[in-house]
Amino acid sequence: MHLGICTIQRDRAKWLAEWVAFHYVVGFRKFFIYLHKCNDHSSDVVLSLKKFFDIECFTIPDETQRPQLISYQHAYNEFGHTVDWMAFIDGDEFLFPTAKKNISEVLKDFHYEKLSALGVWWSCFGSSHHIKEPEGLIIDNYKFRSSIDFEANRHIKSIVRGHQGSNFSVSQNAHIFNTIYGTYDENMRLIDAGFMPELEPTYLELRINHYVCQSFEFFKNFKQNSGAADAGPLAVRSDEWWVKHNRNEVEDDSITKFRPQLLEVLKEIN
Repeated sequence: MHLGICTIQRDRAKWLAEWVAFHYVVGFRKFFIYLHKCNDHSSDVVLSLKKFFDIECFTIPDETQRPQLISYQHAYNEFGHTVDWMAFIDGDEFLFPTAKKNISEVLKDFHYEKLSALGVWWSCFGSSHHIKEPEGLIIDNYKFRSSIDFEANRHIKSIVRGHQGSNFSVSQNAHIFNTIYGTYDENMRLIDAGFMPELEPTYLELRINHYVCQSFEFFKNFKQNSGAADAGPLAVRSDEWWVKHNRNEVEDDSITKFRPQLLEVLKEIN
């Protein structure tokens, strides 16, 4: 099974190698990376990673409106026919199988289901009480998440079947897309919006750890005024947004089961 993953990244050079290596470990083999308004050395990091991974990289002009949606449509138009499934997630999101060893094993179970995309639920992580941004891996530094009933966890991101051609198009946000057979979650519940407050998220097969906050330093220096890539560049996250999302109620290191393999890959590429 050929799995691809698409992302738009802004000033995440510090964590790009971890993000790519992690998703390689869980089964993705083709990476479609779009860089937008990067003032760090993201392009150099991607160039070095291309020596080890199958990466297509594109730089989006700064003035592009709704660059995330533009990028996602381009990725599927150009490369959707080269993969069986393509995931669409952000640089602060880590997608992984919760019970099986890799994503392919999970997606095989949905091969014959009448669906165009699989919706994977968020699990939002807080700052883990970090004021300053720590050195090291994201998955090591941030191990405290919100409880399952936190409303933001009722967002999904999509893994879309390949080979759908013109039957795929971006929608109004980066969570869910227009497809011929629709989007369903792991329980085969219909997902018709990126945010589904009426459904309780489950993580029986798949999960996205969304490191939505990181440290307070990261929030104040970058995220607060970074805009929204699928909406507008002027979006500002208020201090109240931080208070709402900085949830550290449950210690959760389940993702670290992939840590030994991740470290091996990082050691090889370094």
